[in-house]
Amino acid sequence: MMPRMKNKTGISGTFNVRLNGTCWLIPDSPQRPPLKLDPASIGSALPGDTIMATPLPHAAAQPSTDWRFAPSAARVSKILARKREWVVGVLHWQGRRALIVPRDPLLPNPIPLQKSPQLVKRMEGRLVVGRLETSLALNQPVRAHFVEDLGHPDLAANDIPALLKDHGMEESFPANVQKAAAQEHARFIQQGPRLRGRKDLRKQLILTIDPTGAHDHDDAISIEPMPGGRWKLGVHIADVAAVVPPDSPVDVEARKRGNSTYLVDRVIRMLPQELTLRVCSLRPDEDHLAHSVELIYDSQGRLQESRTFRSVIRIQAALTYEQVQTFFDTGRLAGAPANVKKPLRQLQQLCRRIRAARIQNGALDFTVPEVQCRLDRKGNITGFVPRSSSESYQLIEECMLAANQAVAQKIYAAGVPSLYRIHEEPAPDQWVRMGAELRALGIPTLPRDAGSLNHIARSMTGQPLQPMVTLAMMRNLKRARYADESQPHFGLGFTHYTHFTSPIRRYSDLIIHRILTAIEDGRKKPLYSLPEMASIAALCSARERESAEVESLSFQIKRARYFAARLKQGAVGPFAGTIVALNPKGAIVELSESQQQGMLPFAALGKARFRLAADGFMATTSQGRSLRLGQSIQVCLAAVDERLLRVDFCLPPPVAASASPKGSAPAKSAISKQQKNPARSGSSPSSASRNKRRTRQQ
Repeated sequence: MMPRMKNKTGISGTFNVRLNGTCWLIPDSPQRPPLKLDPASIGSALPGDTIMATPLPHAAAQPSTDWRFAPSAARVSKILARKREWVVGVLHWQGRRALIVPRDPLLPNPIPLQKSPQLVKRMEGRLVVGRLETSLALNQPVRAHFVEDLGHPDLAANDIPALLKDHGMEESFPANVQKAAAQEHARFIQQGPRLRGRKDLRKQLILTIDPTGAHDHDDAISIEPMPGGRWKLGVHIADVAAVVPPDSPVDVEARKRGNSTYLVDRVIRMLPQELTLRVCSLRPDEDHLAHSVELIYDSQGRLQESRTFRSVIRIQAALTYEQVQTFFDTGRLAGAPANVKKPLRQLQQLCRRIRAARIQNGALDFTVPEVQCRLDRKGNITGFVPRSSSESYQLIEECMLAANQAVAQKIYAAGVPSLYRIHEEPAPDQWVRMGAELRALGIPTLPRDAGSLNHIARSMTGQPLQPMVTLAMMRNLKRARYADESQPHFGLGFTHYTHFTSPIRRYSDLIIHRILTAIEDGRKKPLYSLPEMASIAALCSARERESAEVESLSFQIKRARYFAARLKQGAVGPFAGTIVALNPKGAIVELSESQQQGMLPFAALGKARFRLAADGFMATTSQGRSLRLGQSIQVCLAAVDERLLRVDFCLPPPVAASASPKGSAPAKSAISKQQKNPARSGSSPSSASRNKRRTRQQ
């Protein structure tokens, strides 16, 4: 990728396209808001490209309270660098020309194939890969060259490989990286871990708690009672830095990937399995290198002191969240040594106090419901499973948060350039938008800080509106990111925070391990310069966003295939859902079980004309019918476009309405008569928008 250019008259950033056709500039500076682009100026720019845009003179004079509905604010003036290298799509012939119809709906359609070989003529209707031309000319059409035939486009097994190719992600590692990882693995087998200069903790009772089926165990915990009711909490993290030197082939590839990406059916790892599974992973009954954080708490869960050091540990018990939660609920701990029961109860008590103290100090205390899907051997969805945050999960979360905070404080005190995880407070317009959404849901309290958000969340606990209220708050928060200087973390309520506890799957954490080691060794010269830290922060933030996008797309692709199959089979519903947004064309409905979102067009609701309210939270007709934010509703499948990942809904017919699922509102009440206080009338929502990772904002 070419280096970014500077222009005094323009703004550089990333070109972004929405499914609704709107085009945006995401500025390089995180302080700048997105700018809507004039569609006539796009030319050959592709999603993800680095571009230069020139602000329009009238943009400042046309402010919008909601950036999603803002007028065009800039024109594309130059393409600085291409992000995308590949295109995946279905091949078609048009006369003598071979064309690729991209699977990615955000790409121009179609893309001509240059110099198509004769064998391509036999691939009509097949899923193929093309390499995009590298021209940066804004007025030159996008073209591609044939590379590979993937097979039939309807095969579910092709979904994720095509997605990865589209986004330039590879499951396998380059030969030099695999060789370097294999050499380190062989050395580990022959010589074992290098123990010199490390504190020996192998006699301590140290355990891991991970999801069922997990293989990458990069964190472990221990607890020890101390005089005066105090506690010593130990957080022990796999010392990946000890086996991945800077600028080594493995390090270069890890930096390029930025993090592991968790798709619906597989993991795209940051590090080769020879290292993650066979060298770094903290497996039981083996000696392992670790970087330890010791935290001393008083009886109330208040941190008194902390220290860090390199260690050698030996895991005595490898537990799962399910095992631990069953123990918390019933007192039974099957398949685990009896001597871990007491430490688990101690950890439970301590982490409850740590969590309470953290929330009291200003941390946000709510999560968005998640849904996981079950897949068959062919890669098709067979069902959906809600995922909840158990106390066993929260226990590990509190331990990791505490260790990350302690490491950040130590590095900040050392005064060396480093990487921090920051989460800025919502901007004034975000607070306004959040308050407006909450009022539309019948919540009179205006949010002003983390404490007021927690108060609102607690007041809605167990209420039907809880998911929708949580969504209204979450989607008006800023996204956490990496930075080269420390700033408060709004969501966690921490003054200094970083990422240290997942070096197997995050490059940021590997960097922090190296910086921490240099401080512990008394190194006087900083390991990285400030410009290097700024570059790494930008890279890690960008890779995190890209991974989140691909993770979400993998789920959307499988889900669209699932609903397309249901539509074909005639299993169209009805489904219980919630109106999560409205626009001039209709209501966006999210299904409760699957969290699939789709459009319920006003045009499908009869001849009556719906008018969208100025705040965008309600649509009404002159006859008094209304649709509003947060309203529960029954819908049926009307259409599914797998390429656009679009699902359209309609209302159930009257017969289907009488047979609606137990506990659901009947279809005849889906469009209600307008009340004096519509925000408080009618049914309540039962789901919220998907958030794949609970810790994304951390």
